[in-house]
Amino acid sequence: MSLTQTLCRLVAASSLLLLLASCSSISKDECLRGDWYSLGVNDGKAGTLASKFRDYQKDCAEHGVTPDFKAYQQGHNQGLVFYCDFPHGEAHGRSGAEYNTACSGKLEADFRRGYQQGRRWYQAKSKVDELGAAINNIQIRIEQHKDEIYRSNQQIAMENDPSRRASLLYRTDRLRDELEDYHTELGRLQVQFYQAQQAFAPLNRP
Repeated sequence: MSLTQTLCRLVAASSLLLLLASCSSISKDECLRGDWYSLGVNDGKAGTLASKFRDYQKDCAEHGVTPDFKAYQQGHNQGLVFYCDFPHGEAHGRSGAEYNTACSGKLEADFRRGYQQGRRWYQAKSKVDELGAAINNIQIRIEQHKDEIYRSNQQIAMENDPSRRASLLYRTDRLRDELEDYHTELGRLQVQFYQAQQAFAPLNRP
């Protein structure tokens, strides 16, 4: 085997190890350190479900370590006290993510209210963005049709062949009809866009 082939295989093996490590839910050092309470606190603060612990069990088993669920759960519950409030719920709702079921019991009410508020913001903002994109698309088509009509008119002015001229006239008329439809659609979208902005404005507070 050549030196180049050997180096390539070493690089490939190293890359595979790095990939497997990046897929692991927890590092070997964290497994051996065994600070399950702190890990639970951090997961709770991030709104991570306690079921994440099963991933730790699986990955740490490869290193001969059995995680302490009781300590993890105590930390996780403590972390959720920080996470399960109105601001975090609202931020989660604004992100467009599905409802986070990590918050339950007495901790859920404020988080749910925040999420519902954030979800309304997300839906209203999405509507504004959707209509804005549609308006931009129609405006581009309008400009393209104007350019095509201009070029077609120039061709008509220079065309002497009756059949070819008739074909160009027909195409120009069709472009004008489409342009008129686009202008009608643009007006409709602009009305909807204004209405969507009015609905979004009260929700778009800092």
